[in-house]
Amino acid sequence: MKSKREKKIKVALVDDHHVVRKALCKMLVDLPTIEVAFDAADGKQFLEELTHHHIDVVLLDLEMPVMNGWQTIKALQAVTLKPKIIVLTMHADHAVAAEMLNAGADAYLLKECSIDEMQQAIEEVHLLGRYDNAMSQQARELLASMSDRPIPTTPFELNERQIKLLHLICDGFTSMQISDQMATSKKNIDRMRTQLMKKFDVSSGNELIRVAILYGLYKPRSNQQISTELQNQELESQKRRLARLTKDME
Repeated sequence: MKSKREKKIKVALVDDHHVVRKALCKMLVDLPTIEVAFDAADGKQFLEELTHHHIDVVLLDLEMPVMNGWQTIKALQAVTLKPKIIVLTMHADHAVAAEMLNAGADAYLLKECSIDEMQQAIEEVHLLGRYDNAMSQQARELLASMSDRPIPTTPFELNERQIKLLHLICDGFTSMQISDQMATSKKNIDRMRTQLMKKFDVSSGNELIRVAILYGLYKPRSNQQISTELQNQELESQKRRLARLTKDME
């Protein structure tokens, strides 16, 4: 019979990229101190599986459909036997790391890390409650320096028009282009953009986009996807104009 010290650390892996998820699972399974309890494609699936399993540590991606990493971290705060949380991401951004630690994550790990570092992070988070690599240390320092300016911990309440504006900003459109799409003046778009930045407590357009992605308010799209949507909107607009014209001629 194994002693408590020898028991393997039960881990779950949450990542929407199937190939990446399965490859990581295969590497983790080969580690002598770790047992992979299950894997999931998004936060919702993970939380559903969690009701059937006890795990010690979850490796959690940030950008996922249905329920992203930030939303999952917040949901886990209400779980009685909450596992330790390691954010596993490609975002080497200290501000993002600080926000994740502030929301309840125990460590922030980049996907470019070695399997040895991943094992070390899992073991230290399980035993000590944290893993202080360079990214996490700098994120904690950033949190300490911003103690007089708390990082938001609740989603932003936006109306339909604000959401549309935010999506267009994130898509890369200028204020003039957005004014054409939203049928209002450039001056009004600039005013609404300023209001959004105040609501998000950011000082630049890049920060606004980063926070929108972080909180699951926008999922990056390719130029082709954006172009196709614009073409579909134009076709719908033409259909409506034709329908009005036909009605007027009756």
